[in-house]
Amino acid sequence: MMKTIRVPSRLWYGNEERELAFPNVWDVDNLTSPGFEKPGLTAEQIRERIDNPVEGPALAELAKGKQQAVIVFDDMTRPTPVKDVAPHILEILHRAGMKKDQIRFLWALGSHGTYDMIAARKKLGTEIVENYAVYNHDAFQNTVRVGRTPKGVELWFNKGFIACDLKIGIGCITAHVHAGFGGGAKLILPGVAGIESINQFHNQYYRDPSRTGLGNFDQNIMREECDAAGDLAGLHFKVDCLVNRRGEIASMYAGYFRATHAAGAKEGEEHYGIETSGGYDIAVSNAYGKANESSISRRLAIAILKSGGGGTGVIIADAPEGQVPHYVFRSWGTDYGGRHFNALSKGFIHEFMKKLIVLNPHPTPTCIDWIGHPDEVTVVKTWPEVLELLQKDYPGAARVGVIQDGTVQYIRKP
Repeated sequence: MMKTIRVPSRLWYGNEERELAFPNVWDVDNLTSPGFEKPGLTAEQIRERIDNPVEGPALAELAKGKQQAVIVFDDMTRPTPVKDVAPHILEILHRAGMKKDQIRFLWALGSHGTYDMIAARKKLGTEIVENYAVYNHDAFQNTVRVGRTPKGVELWFNKGFIACDLKIGIGCITAHVHAGFGGGAKLILPGVAGIESINQFHNQYYRDPSRTGLGNFDQNIMREECDAAGDLAGLHFKVDCLVNRRGEIASMYAGYFRATHAAGAKEGEEHYGIETSGGYDIAVSNAYGKANESSISRRLAIAILKSGGGGTGVIIADAPEGQVPHYVFRSWGTDYGGRHFNALSKGFIHEFMKKLIVLNPHPTPTCIDWIGHPDEVTVVKTWPEVLELLQKDYPGAARVGVIQDGTVQYIRKP
């Protein structure tokens, strides 16, 4: 007999459930979060929240007399179902008198790779893709300078974005390794910024790492930079979503970006928070909402393992497209990468655990450069293979923690 726990999988590829089986003699905890179990909002509830901003003018008021609107939306490294929000935004813009050729959509790629229309249909829906212009952001050219933040980051932004007199953003709030919680004007910096601005933005982390980190929102040095950038860029209206374990919008705030971000992060503290004392022999950290940035889930695995490096980590990284190309953090050759690329040396993983297993049904040699040194990572394609490896090391009793989504959750401090 086996005990089972289900985790979400393949958000952009059918949105499935993966069943994980464990020996009955193991003590297995399902580390979910309160917000993960909430139902998704209805279309009417989404419309109502857009029509009633938490702060600032209504979008219908902002749209009056405008000539060009840009709708900035997050990319495939974020779980936001933009197609559930954008039609309501478009309805308001058209009621205000704007035509289709006065509205464009812009991927907030930051320093990520570009996307094709297959991805755009998943994110925006076919109706939008066939009727409105959809552009990739290019961080390397066609940017204009708008000033600098109080900390000195030179701000260059997408030329088309700056040219529009109505700037709207659609994104999500999840726990974030730098900004505490994503969302707000992070969609703008680094989302539609030039590459040098993006590099300077990430430099801020080293000024005071204690003012960054998962769930660390108040006085966050990275968030302050995003806020300053949002003001200078003139972001008029923002929609910030919180998602459940199926990638549905479970809560949402609309209006002035500072207010949506603050309210969403406050709710996010409980929504995404895992309460656990840790001390597990085995940590299974699933990557779902940001499966193509699955290295984030390693942090949570380390956080719940017993101290002393004697535990085993398992990362479920099921992203058929592979890990996102990142011009700042990823490798771009055998021994070089972006400005902030840091090759993980041999010995890094063993500082925190005795073994790291990665479940990846579509493995490639370059997909683990963010996770660990190749000599310290065991990659398998199926859960039975994972279980076989685990049972060899733990033939008797073991404590197991299963994190539903180690890419958007965080360990909440008592």
